[in-house]
Amino acid sequence: MDKIYAKYYDSLEIGDNFPTIIMGVLNLSPESFYKGSVYEDLNSLQNATLTMIENGARILDLGARSTAPWSKKITIEDELKRIIPAMELICKIIPKNITISVDTQYAKVAEKNHDIAMKYNRNIMVNDVSCLKTDPSLIDFIIDKDLPIILMASKLIPGDLCTIEEIVKEFKKTINILKKGGYDINKIILDPGIGHWIEEKTHIYDLKIIGNLQKLRSLHKPVLVAISRKSFIGTTLNIPEPEKRLNGSLAATAIAIYNGAHIVRTHDVDKKLSETVKMAEEIRRNQ
Repeated sequence: MDKIYAKYYDSLEIGDNFPTIIMGVLNLSPESFYKGSVYEDLNSLQNATLTMIENGARILDLGARSTAPWSKKITIEDELKRIIPAMELICKIIPKNITISVDTQYAKVAEKNHDIAMKYNRNIMVNDVSCLKTDPSLIDFIIDKDLPIILMASKLIPGDLCTIEEIVKEFKKTINILKKGGYDINKIILDPGIGHWIEEKTHIYDLKIIGNLQKLRSLHKPVLVAISRKSFIGTTLNIPEPEKRLNGSLAATAIAIYNGAHIVRTHDVDKKLSETVKMAEEIRRNQ
């Protein structure tokens, strides 16, 4: 089977023969399910940013809107008020080899952050949990700017796909739309959308998706998993508090890497995480 490989800017190579990329979550949304991940002032954000980079993060995922279905909804203007000062700060303090991922579903938010990143000559990509369904104008924007895109599996609303077969089918549709629009589809990263996004999607579906990640290889794109402290871990282990789900997160992360994940999006960029990633990589490499 062909090896999966992609290069984003000069400093970010992702694929089967490269170390797993750690993506650190920089969360600006107080509505989020895990309060320990929220940075509500620029000082704490700066400290978290520098610590994550020191501990091995290669991508920083900056988001100002909680995407959990039950979260309070905010306006695009509110999202911009939260994210613009943070983006300015991060661009000033990070090395040039670090990539910033803007976690948004909206073209206006992506555009404003792109302009700041270009001012500081920083690498940027977009992370859209709606798979370009919420704001179709985001399609034109990423094509025009030739930006890398993380697509999370979605059909009508974020995360509304339950099985790996449905996920592959919908990804094929979106990839074809982008290809017909003239987009370089080698810039796509795929996220299967683990999490309790819709009522019907029980934790069993998430466990099966992680166990069947290899089936995404047919799309020949790097795979990102966003597992960290999510509800399927809490349900499986009977741990309702996200603050107590670290062990389950690490176990699921190791299995996801063994099954082919190339990028791990996590709240916990530290020694425990890096050692978990390294062990899973070595087992996969020597299977």
